[in-house]
Amino acid sequence: MRARLERLTARRRLWVLLGAAAFLWFSFTAGMTVLRYRLNYSPAYDFGIFSQMYYYLDKCLQPLTTVERDGLLSHFAVHLSPIFYALLPFYKLVPRPETLLVLQALLVISGLIPLCLLARALKCTRPQILCFGLVYCAYPAFMGGCFYDFHENKFLTLIILWVLYFMETRRFKSMLACLALLLLVKEDAPVYAACIGLYLFLGKREYRLGGLVFAASCLYFVMAVWYINRFGDGAMINRFDNYISDKRLGLASMFKTILVNPAYVLSQIAVEDKILFFLEMLLPLGFLPLMTKQWQRLTLLIPFVLINLMSNYKYQHSIFFQYTYGSGALLFYLAMINLRSLNRTGLWRRALTSRLLASGLLCALVITATVVSSKSKYIRLYGRYHEKAAQARELLAQIPEDAPVRSSTFFVPQLSMRDEIYLLDSGHEAGYAVVDLRANYEKNLDQTLEQLEKDGYEETGRVDRYVAVFEKTGR
Repeated sequence: MRARLERLTARRRLWVLLGAAAFLWFSFTAGMTVLRYRLNYSPAYDFGIFSQMYYYLDKCLQPLTTVERDGLLSHFAVHLSPIFYALLPFYKLVPRPETLLVLQALLVISGLIPLCLLARALKCTRPQILCFGLVYCAYPAFMGGCFYDFHENKFLTLIILWVLYFMETRRFKSMLACLALLLLVKEDAPVYAACIGLYLFLGKREYRLGGLVFAASCLYFVMAVWYINRFGDGAMINRFDNYISDKRLGLASMFKTILVNPAYVLSQIAVEDKILFFLEMLLPLGFLPLMTKQWQRLTLLIPFVLINLMSNYKYQHSIFFQYTYGSGALLFYLAMINLRSLNRTGLWRRALTSRLLASGLLCALVITATVVSSKSKYIRLYGRYHEKAAQARELLAQIPEDAPVRSSTFFVPQLSMRDEIYLLDSGHEAGYAVVDLRANYEKNLDQTLEQLEKDGYEETGRVDRYVAVFEKTGR
């Protein structure tokens, strides 16, 4: 009885510690991202896009925007992301831009639940579960990416971890349901699903299931790319232009380059900023994702290499943007299964893995401390500018809700709850224009103000050295 009580106490202590860490993470991330928006540091690309898209979803169930491509169109013409509808019932409760930021933080940190269940299914000890949970809360890419506002990629971590948990517990029907959700995140989400299918086939020897998942994922990817190319603006394969030698072949040319010239691929990866990113992603996990002799597991590294390291699009190898959430989930899984394998091979390796896990947690805390320090600036900025921000909100609230508006990028999110909102340099007619007066926030400010006067706009209000509102008089 006493031993049972001690186990219950230890288990309760584990969940209390992880719950406290998750609460701190959520409070800081949600609080600072909302503060960033309220102080007008969130740009049109991309928060203004998604804020207006949810305004339209709430209004007519269509993912429409006017700011994304300077005219009314469906966001699905740019990225195929039906998963957005999953948050709509919660958004309807409080239909405001801030709601999206709070929901996003909740989405990311809730991945801690399947992570801990997965660690327990893999027979990790309580200290190891605690360590993995704390590393998750301190993983710099998961916090840093939330500060480039709201994106569909934030669904990836949560869904992938549930997929892997159901895979390890052999609940394949639930796994397939989660994989279906994963495909709905974005047109490139099938990359993660296909790699999981490959791992099922090669690593788990679930040949029929793995083959089905891989084939279905590839088929969905082809269909999604065809849809965007046929009915939308075209898939964004330009982010891999450094591998595409023949534009007519598209992605096929990219895969040809990878197969024919692997040395060139390595030269594109082994550059300073990507090496730093590589360390930021793997140091917090003690490099455990790489510590395996089972080559089949390396299939789960494909998204990390393909999506994050191969592209020269700088945002895809940065911990402060949205491209780390899928590969990050797979890296956590690899760390756990490799830890389990190493623990079976002798006392000295068990001691080594414990030290690696502890050092990884220390690295995660150090790197995330720099993220927290840099993002805490919004507290200082609030103390300095909250009065002007409040006055700006009052001024912008005077613009009629049905009026088309052109605006500087950092005020677009504040004005996004309307049918028509465009960037200031748009050629669309608009009854109002909003100009950012903060130093160095609007390029060629004097010329912009002069052009507005020529176009028949008159100033109707301003917050000094912060923002000005102009109305078109028709003269």
